[in-house]
This record gives sequence, C-alpha cells and structure tokens, in this order.
Amino acid sequence: MCIHSFPPFLTVALTGTPGTGKTQVSKLLEKDGYSVLHLTEFIAECNISVERDVERDCNIVDMDALEEAVLSFQNKIRGGFERKIKEHNFSDEAFLQFTRDPKNLPMLIIESHMAHCLCDLAVVLRSHPTVLKERLDARGYSERKVHENVMSEAIDVVLCDCYDYCRRVYEIDNSSLKLSETADCVKEIVHALYEDEFLKFRSYLSKNGENIPDLTGGGTEPPSGLTVVEEEGVVIYESDYDDAMDETHPVLIKYVPGKNDWSNLVD
Repeated sequence: MCIHSFPPFLTVALTGTPGTGKTQVSKLLEKDGYSVLHLTEFIAECNISVERDVERDCNIVDMDALEEAVLSFQNKIRGGFERKIKEHNFSDEAFLQFTRDPKNLPMLIIESHMAHCLCDLAVVLRSHPTVLKERLDARGYSERKVHENVMSEAIDVVLCDCYDYCRRVYEIDNSSLKLSETADCVKEIVHALYEDEFLKFRSYLSKNGENIPDLTGGGTEPPSGLTVVEEEGVVIYESDYDDAMDETHPVLIKYVPGKNDWSNLVD
C-alpha cells in the first residue's frame, strides 16, 4: 500500500554507495530548478540525533526523528505545488506539459546513501568498483572504509536495500559518465516516472469506476473505496494500485536494474 495525492506528488530517492556522485549530481539538479533535499545538511539543520560508530567510521542517525522531520518538510513542499496547480485549469496533456519545467514538477528528490529508507521510489547511482575505489582513495578514506564501500558496491548492497523499501527502482551506471551526463539521465528518469505515475493512477481510478478529481482540486467527491486523508489542504489517497505496477514506459525500461554484475570482484 502506498500514499498518493492526485495529481501525484512524488518523493524520489537519489541514492547509492558513497562515492557514486549523489551530492554533486543533486546540486546540478537543484541548480536547474528541481526540488532537492540534501539529507546530510538537513539532519544538521534539524539537530537530529547522530551517534558516531568509531569502529566503522560512520554516523548512526535517529531514523524515527529523521522520518518525522522529512515528512513535515515534504508536506510543506507538496502543499506549495498543490496551491500552484490550483491556479490553473489543466487538461491532462496541458498539466504534463506544465510539469516538464523542473520548477513545476510535483516531486521532491532526496539525496543521500540512505534516502531510499524514506521514499518508495529510487534512482540508484552505480559505479564500477575499480572506479569507485579511485574516488574514495582520492577522498582520503581509510583502507578499511574504502574496502567496505567497494565490496558493498560489488554485491549491490544499496540496490538490494532499495527493493526492501521502494516499489520502483532504477539504476544509472555512471562509471564512464560525466556528472552532467549522469544528471541528464536522472532528469530523463524523473520526468518519465512522473508521467507514468500520473497516467497509471488516473487509469486506475477510471477502471475502478471512480470519480476522478479535476486538476484544480475543486468540487469533486473523493473516490469511493479509497482511504482519504487531508494534510495541509492536500488530499491524499491510499490504494493498492501499486501491487499491479508493471514497467512498460520505454524510457524507464532502459534504467531497470540488472545489467551490472560485479560480484566476481569480491575477495
């Protein structure tokens, strides 16, 4: 079961093993007008409890507090998009055209190696272990930390974690890509993903004989058979339509995981 507003507001994780370029790529996206939440900075700004794991040379975050803070932030962003949408009277085609402008895309991209724990959609940046090792060595990571992250990438640890939390997962192998090229791949995914989510949810409601809300949010009765919640003026529907989600979008098919097998590099 997943929560959706209509029209959908999506929260997408931009995740991956440390060193795969998440932060740099997300800053390029942010510069182009996409809504991006940098989780490491957000944790510090919200004074969320963090404990240091000295042995593993990493931080342990209070995930309950983080989830609550992210949800509050997400609701504010989503409410802003909802108010913007209500200013127009869109057809479906016009609305999707409107969302092609990054500033109008009803989506929050959360950047972090643990962002997928907070989202139900994920884009995973991947790098060949040899390339990743070079990047981590250049950062001055300890030998143990470099080895742990390289081995994690080789056996798909982050990718596999995504399948525990997310209903739709895509990957980009950026081993030989420039940062700008990786950012372009992310853009391609998120716009195709938004279009696909919008049309599939619209179709789901139509096939089930529901009264589909108009895009201005005015005067329509909530669809029957769905649990309805209202948060900060945004109508949210809970449904099980995701259980039947099949990957058919030609753009998204290109990024379906399964093309990289680096397990032979594990020592």
